Amino acid sequence: MLFEDKSLEIIRETIRKERARGEYEKETANEMLLDFYANNQLTPEYLSDYGFENGEGGTDLPMMSINLTEKIINKISLVYKYPPKRYMNETEGSEVSEWFAFNNRFTLGYKYAERYKNLLGKVLHKVDFDPMRKKWYGSVKTVYEAHFLEEDSGLYPYAYSYPYTVDTKSTTSANEVWWMFWSDDFVFSYLPGTDKVEYLDFAPDGSNPFKVMPMVEMRGKFPVEQYECIGAFDLVRANQNVNIALNNLNTMIYFQAHDQIVIEGAQPSDVKRIRLGSADPLVSPGDVNFKLLGFNPKIVESIDAIRFNIEAIGYVYNMKIGWSLDGNAASGFSLIVQNIDLSEAREDDIELMKIHETDMYRVLLSMQDYYKRFKMLDPLEPMLPKGDLVTDFEESLQLPINQSEDIQRKQFELDNNIITVVDLIQEDNPDMTEDEAIEKYMRNKKLNGTLTSAEVIRQGLENEGVVIEPNG
Repeated sequence: MLFEDKSLEIIRETIRKERARGEYEKETANEMLLDFYANNQLTPEYLSDYGFENGEGGTDLPMMSINLTEKIINKISLVYKYPPKRYMNETEGSEVSEWFAFNNRFTLGYKYAERYKNLLGKVLHKVDFDPMRKKWYGSVKTVYEAHFLEEDSGLYPYAYSYPYTVDTKSTTSANEVWWMFWSDDFVFSYLPGTDKVEYLDFAPDGSNPFKVMPMVEMRGKFPVEQYECIGAFDLVRANQNVNIALNNLNTMIYFQAHDQIVIEGAQPSDVKRIRLGSADPLVSPGDVNFKLLGFNPKIVESIDAIRFNIEAIGYVYNMKIGWSLDGNAASGFSLIVQNIDLSEAREDDIELMKIHETDMYRVLLSMQDYYKRFKMLDPLEPMLPKGDLVTDFEESLQLPINQSEDIQRKQFELDNNIITVVDLIQEDNPDMTEDEAIEKYMRNKKLNGTLTSAEVIRQGLENEGVVIEPNG
């Protein structure tokens, strides 16, 4: 949707006209992606319409599905698998990491925003603050519309709208869906295709009090020639075909795995249920003959085809899917080679996420300043410092390796001063701060009886409240 300029009148009129013509139909465009990720895969349009109906409104066998979509999307979402370190520079900005630790619910939202971004191609990662609970939350908007200015290239939105549930002051019917409009300048809710617009209590004139949109678009690709991103439709379609093949296999086993008895020369009304087995001999009256009809179903071939489809979509998403059940662990080098494409894709994602982190920090700064002015924040909440945010993600994937390789790696890095014992403690305890790790290290040395005399004296002085400044 294009606006001629940033005036509120032009924005409202453009929205009304565009919606009245019904030009926006993306509300359900990603419905299939969301259904498969949520394991809602057994609905008729996804499965039972493909030849499994029995003519009585049901299916001969219970339908089954395998949620490849969620498994693969979660596996490839690796940027926030390990929480990044956030600070201003090497010596300043500890309040940043303290704020994210204090607001752990908001911090966790990055991981889920990344997953839905990989599923849908792009999402809105929104910042929410609850004044009653004095807590920050992160939400993910999967259905939304981007708005542009006519003077722009159509790649970088000026504003966004998303479906919004609100108790309106005017009378509305149950099927009316209101939308929320946000730009850096304005905020209001509206009913698409009408003149109905309502302003929020904290923005009675429609002006955005934060001076910045409380959301940042998280994208899977940088916009070059077009704004839109395509979601994981290839993965979902592959998932759908695997489900169909699995149910075909189950039907094949149920109806064709056993030979079918055929009785010739008898009327259906003359035949009772026949028991089979060596203890139950069959007696053929008169000219009645018994035969077996063998189906010879392609069970092995069907299983191989299902495996191929799963491995093929895994290859597209940089995942090696194996079927071996032996207990031999792959070497660390072998795992690195197998996952090199996944590692390179993660590096590309990190570049985009650093931009996302910078934009999100700008939003947090502005919103925290707003709520601080009205004394709505938790008194214990750390204040975010102004400056350029540095986000330090894990340099590489942490692949599982065998124990001897892990010990050799750690010993090499210790011997060459690449890491410290404190780093190893934090590696095993990601939630620990550096001070907590040092405290644990000293406690372990004391328990193991390896404290030096100097360390014993220092610890005693510190326990008495003496502060020992480092040299220099």
